[in-house]
Amino acid sequence: MAETQKYPPKDGQVTEVELYTSRMAAQMRPHITEFTALVYDYLATRITELSKETALLELLRASIESNIETVFAALEQRLSPDHLRPPQAAFDYAKALAQRGISVNALVRAYRLGQQRLLQRVYEVVIAEDDLPPQLVTAVFQFQVDEVSEYIDWISQKVADHYEVERESWLANRATARETQVRRIINGDDVDPSSAERILGYGLSARHIGVIAWTPPGADHTADQLGRFTAAIRALGQALGTKRPVLIIGRDQNTAWGWISVPDDWSFDAALLAGFTGRATTGSSGTLTARHGSVQLAIGSAHPRTAGFRLSHQEAVRVQHVSIAGSCDAPLVSHDQWGMSVVSLLAGDLEAARTWARSVLGPIAEDTEANSRHRRTLREFLRHDLSYTATAAAMSMHKNSIRYRIEMAEAELGMAVSVDRLTVEAALCAHHYLIPTEH
Repeated sequence: MAETQKYPPKDGQVTEVELYTSRMAAQMRPHITEFTALVYDYLATRITELSKETALLELLRASIESNIETVFAALEQRLSPDHLRPPQAAFDYAKALAQRGISVNALVRAYRLGQQRLLQRVYEVVIAEDDLPPQLVTAVFQFQVDEVSEYIDWISQKVADHYEVERESWLANRATARETQVRRIINGDDVDPSSAERILGYGLSARHIGVIAWTPPGADHTADQLGRFTAAIRALGQALGTKRPVLIIGRDQNTAWGWISVPDDWSFDAALLAGFTGRATTGSSGTLTARHGSVQLAIGSAHPRTAGFRLSHQEAVRVQHVSIAGSCDAPLVSHDQWGMSVVSLLAGDLEAARTWARSVLGPIAEDTEANSRHRRTLREFLRHDLSYTATAAAMSMHKNSIRYRIEMAEAELGMAVSVDRLTVEAALCAHHYLIPTEH
């Protein structure tokens, strides 16, 4: 919750307009989530500088919510901005923009546009208020406009100042040359491999696995986040069998990019995931959670040379998007996992992908324990090439039990999976990774 300090009213006399505003603010506070969604949807489509980066948009959402919560608290308690503390989420968002080089103008513009959309919704609440005398409607709304505008002026200056301080600090401390070189490669610029290798201290001729390391919103943080990311990525490199230095670039306080060179004969092994989730131990790295707390990793497939450096990074970014969008709590998610390469592309339009998966799967898309069994059995059946025997072995069940389950699932599905195997398998993948469930 946003922090405020309680002080006496701004004026000695409490007017009727102020009393109505206070009561209405108290009524609106339980609906902060609704107000947040309205403002977020408005901003996400109008401020193009924000891009579609999932982590940045999550910070935007948190900033909007905390600011709206602070505004409503101030209106309810009749507090001027001088008696408020800026929400930490607002500072976190400004810091992320500064570290990405996004203009401070985009930050200030977000507050102006957000104010506009918020006041539109507040006006709808005011005119719908049955207990508000008609002669007070204009006065109450104008008072709210004045108070919100005063807050926006105050918070805009606070976050802009914070942005400038953070931007200067970030520019002074980051490894400019290495980051610039990495960005040129990622952007597909023409680079000289030999020169790039000298700047990066990392060979470009091998096979690369791109890594995204991050901590989700609300997770535990330390003063040395980059140190945690570095340790986690190096541990992953050891688990992958590399004996070469890894390349790690700090993206911002919550994210790092990494690249790991793997041997030519390296291939993906699902046991790697088990090792980092605590079900097994891989090499000397132990479990990711035990050693590095809330750090999460998304990795691309292995690809060679400079083009592979870029491609594996792009894959890791898409996998991270899937992990965040699906509320995945697995510490390590790979582009090589079953179905992930397809789902990471579908997730470019997340809601469309979810809607499509539900339409294909029909009743078995619903979140029940029985449907969860249906989906899991179908996934294993498809992964084992429609073999009842292989599926039974994988699930430690009798072959006849698997056959019965498949028949039940297909009855719910309305067709045999072999009729349109590709569509059903893709929909099961999309549901598995993109639709959070409780069962």
